[in-house]
Amino acid sequence: MTDITLFTANVTGMMLLEDLRAAGIFPRVVTYAKGFQRTGLACDFSRFERDFIITYLSTNNYDECRDVLGETGLPVCVDFTKDFFETADFPVVYAHPSLLPLYRGYSAVTEQFERGAAIGGATFYIRSERVDGGDIIYQTPLRIDFEDYPEDYLAKYAIACADFIKELTGKPLDAFDKRPQDEAAAVYLQRKRTRDALIDFNRDAFSLYNHIRAYSKPYFGAYFLCKGEKYTVWRAKPEKWQGDYGDAGSVLSVSDDGVEIACGSGTILLTEIEGFRNEDFPYAVGENIGLFRLSF
Repeated sequence: MTDITLFTANVTGMMLLEDLRAAGIFPRVVTYAKGFQRTGLACDFSRFERDFIITYLSTNNYDECRDVLGETGLPVCVDFTKDFFETADFPVVYAHPSLLPLYRGYSAVTEQFERGAAIGGATFYIRSERVDGGDIIYQTPLRIDFEDYPEDYLAKYAIACADFIKELTGKPLDAFDKRPQDEAAAVYLQRKRTRDALIDFNRDAFSLYNHIRAYSKPYFGAYFLCKGEKYTVWRAKPEKWQGDYGDAGSVLSVSDDGVEIACGSGTILLTEIEGFRNEDFPYAVGENIGLFRLSF
């Protein structure tokens, strides 16, 4: 048996506590106090206080809260600050939403969708001096279906995390086989910024679909700019996969089903644009909403 404390936050943490509660597993939980995080992913965990003992922190540094935390058993971190335990001299288990050593660092989920990966995964490893580079103790693949969005993937990831925690609480940490990561295959990612989510209609329809879903909820959303306004697109689908259907960015049709836009190759149907019902889209057929237009 392993006594653990779950360090978690954000949307993934909420999903995970739901799954743990459904499985009848109730570890001590440590998360951030409401308002401490400056991210749109932050969540209020107070609704879980009836089922879990929850400690709230207003720091992302372990040394600053040792006394508050007290004895923690084995810390297991799911969507928690990667360098929180930087000075710890005891084992810490971290979860990561990819098949490490691929997609190390932040933005792993977005990057996998952007690249059109069909297989992702959940990896659990022992913290080391190298971010996301510690010895792997548990790993399982997760399917990324064609119609999945990040929320769907994170739900699968949360279930995988709950399964691992259930297994971990039933046996000692030493019972897990450890294997080092292949550094030659390691890929590190930079944190995604809002500017990275800009939609370029000059891309082909399939690439653009992957781009839009990569930044969809719970993230900040892919967007395009037109006439000084910003439009966030949460959902889309390729309508015509390849071919020339007019200048990239041209509005081809507007209906209840969505707004069809010409791409560099093929067309894409924007099915959910923030602030608009599809039929109320403010640009007419024939107008161009692309950022870049041919001038020759």
